[in-house]
Amino acid sequence: MPEVYYKDPAGCQMISYDYNGFLVPPFPNIQENLDKLPDMPVRDDDVFLLGYMKSGCHWMWEITGMLVNGSAEYNPEHKCSAMMELMEQEKLDQIPSPRVLNNHLFLHHLPKEIFTKKSKMIFMTRNPRDIAASAYHHIFQFKVMYQYDGDWNGFFELLLAGKLNYGNWFEYMLQWEKDIKDHPELPILIVKYEDLKKDPVSNVAKVAEFLGLPKNDQLFEDIADKCSFAKMKAVKPLLPEYFRTPGASLFRKGVVGDWKNWFTVSQEERFQVECDKFDKTSTLFSTKY
Repeated sequence: MPEVYYKDPAGCQMISYDYNGFLVPPFPNIQENLDKLPDMPVRDDDVFLLGYMKSGCHWMWEITGMLVNGSAEYNPEHKCSAMMELMEQEKLDQIPSPRVLNNHLFLHHLPKEIFTKKSKMIFMTRNPRDIAASAYHHIFQFKVMYQYDGDWNGFFELLLAGKLNYGNWFEYMLQWEKDIKDHPELPILIVKYEDLKKDPVSNVAKVAEFLGLPKNDQLFEDIADKCSFAKMKAVKPLLPEYFRTPGASLFRKGVVGDWKNWFTVSQEERFQVECDKFDKTSTLFSTKY
């Protein structure tokens, strides 16, 4: 798969792979993994977790796993163990049912059997400004892999231009909006990160209802408590050293509005221009938070 190096205005570069025009992380074997995905067998009880990176997918993966297993117990594995673009299909096949499979891909990348089996899918959304701030720190947690040593200002330029993993957020979301509208037969639940943060119990219950699971208020409260940011940060395992900077963690702040600590006035004005364009086009998603 072709390596792509994009440079920020200071000359600092970040590596991605180009998969048929779609920028993806430089994971080992990612081309083979993506090539095999369309023909991957799907189980009747599989749940697919979707969304742009740093939209809260790790959080929802843990919540969904607890719900389908009927227990507020943490998965001993990391979310990456069920990440479809990262893991070889043989390893995904070894995950016991019910599986919660996560990815940051488009619909056409996913197994074709989801269309016949009508697999349940959960799509996470989040304020793109907070995604930007979180993604900046995420890249530095994986400095060994991405080889990027720029600052926030340089990263902002790459992000706004869509020259990083999974491309431009606005284009990504519009493509998913088209996919969702083109396939109304597919059961897709959209969950806002901010709603989950504000009222975790009722949103856990909403996910359970979508998955066809029995009502269990005590379980929903227990899951919301176990999946609070502070508790997950304290107990969840770190990633393997070959992926991340030693000692780093994917869990940073988990708050709403942290972008205000990073965007300059000029950057917010430029970002808002793109948000306004997006909001005039999108009828399913919004940048207004």
